[in-house]
Amino acid sequence: MAGAEQDCDQQLRQARDLEAANRRPEAALIYGELLAGPKHVEALQALGRISFENGDLEAAQYFFGEALKIVPDFVEGLHLRGVALMRLGQNEPALECLERAVQLDPDGCEAILNHATLLLELNRPHQALAGLDRALVVEPDNAVAWNNRGNTLVALGRLEEGIASYDRALALDPQLQAALHNRFYCLLSLRRVDRIADFAARQVFDQVASRYDEMVRDELHYRAHQDLRALASRVAGFPAPPLRILDLGCGTGLAGECFRDLACGGRLAGLDISPAMLREARKRGLYDELIVADFETFLSRLGPAYDLILSADAIVYLGDLGATFAGVAKRLEPDGIFLFTCEAKAGDGWELTEANRFRHSEAYLRGEAERAGLSWLEAVNCIPRYERAAPVAGLAVALKRAPR
Repeated sequence: MAGAEQDCDQQLRQARDLEAANRRPEAALIYGELLAGPKHVEALQALGRISFENGDLEAAQYFFGEALKIVPDFVEGLHLRGVALMRLGQNEPALECLERAVQLDPDGCEAILNHATLLLELNRPHQALAGLDRALVVEPDNAVAWNNRGNTLVALGRLEEGIASYDRALALDPQLQAALHNRFYCLLSLRRVDRIADFAARQVFDQVASRYDEMVRDELHYRAHQDLRALASRVAGFPAPPLRILDLGCGTGLAGECFRDLACGGRLAGLDISPAMLREARKRGLYDELIVADFETFLSRLGPAYDLILSADAIVYLGDLGATFAGVAKRLEPDGIFLFTCEAKAGDGWELTEANRFRHSEAYLRGEAERAGLSWLEAVNCIPRYERAAPVAGLAVALKRAPR
């Protein structure tokens, strides 16, 4: 018996050393061997940890569950089993584990945080907020806790306080993507954004890319690209082909099809925030270059100049157009043309629509064009698309860069 215990202890030491050296698969094999006889609690605990770190949540919750049968007050096992069960969608047993972990270790910030997060998922925001405030007493600089507190306040309808919590999270961790995203959507709910965030636009268009053409044709009766080509034929002094053309917000390439003939012998580049849309555009075989970027960043860089920059129904995701117009002026050749469509607004300025797009007044467009050094050539009323079976009032606009 003593010899068996010595062998077991030696195996444990070997497994611990391997785990410490981040050689988890080898460590797991040895821990697994220890389970061949009477169940060894340390082996169960270790296999639970290794499974959890490897993302095998089902195995993790099983091994921790077996360990807890032997050591019911194993706090780490209660916590991690609760998290594994939560991620598996088994919320009630997860809640039991996390509640017990918090009872046993009242200062365990991570367990308190995960318990509160689960309470929010279970639509118990008041209890979740109390838990998050408790976690922040223990660890005031926990950015994730501040982010989750923001989520809880938003669920309670306290949006301004939610923004303050997101701001605190980002002050602690400026790269915390969840807080950046949540803050944007909170501001969007308050109608206090001047653009649709890149990540939000990318997510939407990546999801619809494969069916985009059919959707805009059959549901939206989309024709912004055709409106721009019609406007091009009306503009006096339009540059003669072959042209170097940049298609801003090119999507799947509908505008590129309308203008490709003008780029024959020149160059046609397409730019879009959505990689999935550009994959669809590539299938058309129209573009000489396809670029994943947002308008403002790309246009502000040093790079080639274009004879024609066009944007069909993409300006609608920007409210403040100052940086975009300045970038267009920077990247146009002298006498180069900028064609775009937008949603039309009466009066002055711009506004966010109920559909989370922006509409712009002619007065605003003229003012921004002048500030950017672009002269106004022409604007015509158009219907770039329909929404909910109703036509959307729009403008097709032509601007020109002054010669040097």
